[in-house]
Amino acid sequence: MAQSRRTHIQYVLAGMATALGFGTSAYAAEGPFDGTWTGRLTVGSASLRLRLVITGNAVKLISLDQGSAEIPADSVKIDGKAITVGFKAIGAGYQGELKDADHITGTFTQGAPMPLDFNRGEVIEESSAKVEPLTAEGLKAIRAGAGTPAIGAAWQGKSSGKLVDGLRMAGGTTAVTPDDQWHWGSITKSMTSTLVARLVESGAVKWDTTVGALLGDKAGAYKDANFLHLLSHRAGLQPNIPDSRFNAYARDGLADARVERLAYAAEALAGAPVGPLAGQTAYSNNGYIVAGAMIEVATGKSWETLIQDQVFKPLGITSAGFGAPGTAGKVDQPLGHLAQGANRMPAPVGPGLLNDNPVALGPAGRVHMSMGDMLVYLAAHRDRTDLLKPDSWTKLHTPPFGGDYALGWVVRPDGAIWHNGSNTVWYGEILVDAAAGVVCTACGNDAAPQTMAAVGQALMAARAAALV
Repeated sequence: MAQSRRTHIQYVLAGMATALGFGTSAYAAEGPFDGTWTGRLTVGSASLRLRLVITGNAVKLISLDQGSAEIPADSVKIDGKAITVGFKAIGAGYQGELKDADHITGTFTQGAPMPLDFNRGEVIEESSAKVEPLTAEGLKAIRAGAGTPAIGAAWQGKSSGKLVDGLRMAGGTTAVTPDDQWHWGSITKSMTSTLVARLVESGAVKWDTTVGALLGDKAGAYKDANFLHLLSHRAGLQPNIPDSRFNAYARDGLADARVERLAYAAEALAGAPVGPLAGQTAYSNNGYIVAGAMIEVATGKSWETLIQDQVFKPLGITSAGFGAPGTAGKVDQPLGHLAQGANRMPAPVGPGLLNDNPVALGPAGRVHMSMGDMLVYLAAHRDRTDLLKPDSWTKLHTPPFGGDYALGWVVRPDGAIWHNGSNTVWYGEILVDAAAGVVCTACGNDAAPQTMAAVGQALMAARAAALV
């Protein structure tokens, strides 16, 4: 099982728009790639406007929806009409081909390959396509088009509903049900942030409690980083520990994950910073694991116990658990699937099977629950219930150091909050649009690029259904 696919570019930002830019210009330069190019990276319902500036062998990537931070390329190879660029700071690369003077067609890779085309110029058009409310027939068509074994969506607003389509296991015969459990990956991050807010209100920790104060000499270069830095990806931590160490941690069988989580956090804290404290957003699973270890030290209880007692139980959520849902040797819940081209290979549940990330990653992305319970959780954020004080809700939904990433949430340009999550065999998205009174969610039980697009399409169709 690969690590959770959550890195800087991949938490992409806004809406359903999938149109690429069409700005062109009469341009002559020394090299055919020289100039400014603009395109749109789309993952599911999220869309990120990107600008590529090329001057000879100097290339920089600018994320227009993430504070216009400039990401310089570490490697550039131009061979005729082909260009290959590497961005070490975000663990990403781009390969493109010049189709004509004003168009590059290519693939952006960051954990998974995603199509990304660039057009010369600085203008990018928005999609004006109307999103129709989700129906059973519509969801069936979305799922079939993506080839994912199963897909589900749920919504609550002016109307409420839950729809599912497909099979719990590819090649099986058992259909998914509206009450089945789904794996939510990095959507867990907002839950961990909500837990920290509860602990701040109880006095167990403070928002400005530092890594050094709780983890001592393990903190290293990050001793001054606090919960706000960690939960907004501004601590400067690497995204993950090296793969060679990642696979050393238990995937199951831990009655109490605190020892392994602290060891994992110590390895994360031993890595070199990717940037200054409170500097650029650098999406980091490590940051959430460190935050989890910190609250475990502060309270003497495991993250798993704390989030059940402090978040799920007060909200009346009963289906939440950790790791892949279901029972070993059975297909009593949907299974995750590995994508192998057009095929989907089931990832069975059971001891020793690689169906999820290590237990230590819990705070960053191991929660499963039903779509109905997910709506309960999302509605608490929409309605700002008495689970937290008003100031705490505001803290969770506001980027503490600018930009668009709050505490476990991406703040979209329209003011709604969004996130996605994947452990490479599931993919899900959530949306809270408080202004419209809407919450919605969608999930598929594999994480192929086609499934990401399908889940995003289902999410926005579910939002449209909630407004009817």
